Amino acid sequence: MGGITLRIWNQMAFILAIIGVIQFILLISIAMVFYAGGNESNPAAQGYSFLLNSLSDLGRTVAWSGKNNLISQVLFGIAMILWGISFAPSIQALSSLLLELKRGRLFTKMGIIFAYICVGLLFCEVAFFPVDLQPQLHGVFAASSYFSLLVMEILYALVMLSDKNYPHKYAICFLAVAVAIINYFIFNTPLSQKLISITISIATLVVFYNAWKMNKKRALAYK
Repeated sequence: MGGITLRIWNQMAFILAIIGVIQFILLISIAMVFYAGGNESNPAAQGYSFLLNSLSDLGRTVAWSGKNNLISQVLFGIAMILWGISFAPSIQALSSLLLELKRGRLFTKMGIIFAYICVGLLFCEVAFFPVDLQPQLHGVFAASSYFSLLVMEILYALVMLSDKNYPHKYAICFLAVAVAIINYFIFNTPLSQKLISITISIATLVVFYNAWKMNKKRALAYK
């Protein structure tokens, strides 16, 4: 792939990452509105509780209330799959802006692999293992996906901190996501799960907007 073509692809990937987060926020919010009600503590509760319902509840075929949850399930599935499609390629494109030292290349390649593993597990979790039909498999795939994401975030943060030409402040975004994932593994609550989504959404907007600007500046420098 030529230099110009690669830079254009990277620009598209960075924009795709931002669009992926925006659609995720919008569709998940709408899915919460259409959720058919109930939670584990109170199946008779009305609507979706930000504190008591997990994100996985949005993907249930039947809500805790016993009502059909098709609209919320479809919106949740679309949001998660589109986010996955936008996430892994953007992580791969981000590696082009990082250092070329041997250890850096190794860490970014490993990070890319874990990003695609995360997305693959996410697709299986959403498409084949709704939490109300396959709770154990859903839990295994979700935990494995989060762990893959954790490894990727740490690897990329280390590379960013090692790169003298890359602003170190953006490594904080990746480390914040890693801390949120560890917090979820410790406490395993609906709120700690949402903290991951909030943190990664903010991190994605900040990091990939900066990546888009850096890539654009490099493209102009080559003209």
